[in-house]
Amino acid sequence: MKRFALSLLVLLACVSTVPLASGAGDTTVSISGTATVTNGTANGDTVTVTPLDRNYRRVGQSVNATVTNGTFTAANVTNASLYYVRLSHDGLAHYALTNETDGISFDLGPTLSGRVVSENGSAVSNAQLLVASPTGPPVGQVNASENGTFSVGPLKSNTTYTLWMRMAGVPYKKTVTTGTNATNVRFVKRAPTDDDGVLTVSGGNPASHVMQVSPQQNSTGLSVVETLTVRNTGDRPFVGPVRVALPNGATPTGAMFRNRQTTFSRRGSDVIINATIAANDTAQIGVAYDLENRSIRKSVDHDTDRLAVVLQGYNLSEVSHSSNLRPGSAPISMLTNDKALRSGDEIRVHVPKTAQQSANGGSGNGGNGGTDFPTVVMVLSFLSIVIGGILAYRAL
Repeated sequence: MKRFALSLLVLLACVSTVPLASGAGDTTVSISGTATVTNGTANGDTVTVTPLDRNYRRVGQSVNATVTNGTFTAANVTNASLYYVRLSHDGLAHYALTNETDGISFDLGPTLSGRVVSENGSAVSNAQLLVASPTGPPVGQVNASENGTFSVGPLKSNTTYTLWMRMAGVPYKKTVTTGTNATNVRFVKRAPTDDDGVLTVSGGNPASHVMQVSPQQNSTGLSVVETLTVRNTGDRPFVGPVRVALPNGATPTGAMFRNRQTTFSRRGSDVIINATIAANDTAQIGVAYDLENRSIRKSVDHDTDRLAVVLQGYNLSEVSHSSNLRPGSAPISMLTNDKALRSGDEIRVHVPKTAQQSANGGSGNGGNGGTDFPTVVMVLSFLSIVIGGILAYRAL
């Protein structure tokens, strides 16, 4: 459960462990608001305010305040684009992300309660549940009783929370929206499936399937890193192998699952990665490989809503590709799909030697012809921020 909780701490990591961004504000402001609890009081609770820039990087020190008579004021907070506000009450944490300096409101009241059961309706005893906020970080943990019942609160009204549970290494997920209360919740522990027909490649940002193509340092071939956001559309956890198709002539050099390197196997033209994905949840899967030639020709193994081929260090005008791809509107060389791809659809990209922009721009991450998978993933993460901003701009 501890490892599982850490996967939900992305935003908390941004506000607590990332070094201060350069250009932090020179002035300070006061951040104020109210905190109320139905049938109780928030007086004496701690509120923590962290200033952030628009990229969610911390630009000043966190400032604490205490709730007094239902109000709080955090003084001398670095002036910033955003403020991440956390209220700690009765062992639970509640969050607000805002660009306002006043009028922030925490109104706690509803209770979330229910029962953990198996598919036949019998109680699942002593299950440990993690309650996550809408922004991801955990609100708190609760242990179910011998007969499977659990209760946690007070929480925010009209707010969607996610319940997480892991048993025998299998993740379970359920979303619940609070009204006046959210009682009689049934959290069903269903037997997992290994049928990869429940998997689609969707929900990624900026794309669900990203291929980063770069030159090999000491070779005429290509290095490729593919990252897929795989969604489990079924009603039960998926536990089993996930296939990622390789182009002809590819030599796999590494694999990643949930941002960590993992083992993989080769089965024909596919790389096989073992995965555990909760129902209605997503996970990132990545494969790195080298190509001796300069052509990428492959079929996608899963239905895919958005694909992006990022051609690092190449001139897009000299790259040829299949008709189901088109140049993307971006300051970097990129191809994307015109419409959703179906499992079995083929994509083709040919990158001639003449497309390489320069010796510096074309130097890849391959070392002696191989791909340094962790380094490439870090570069890909940076590129995703760039592309994400472009796609968001185009959508406005």
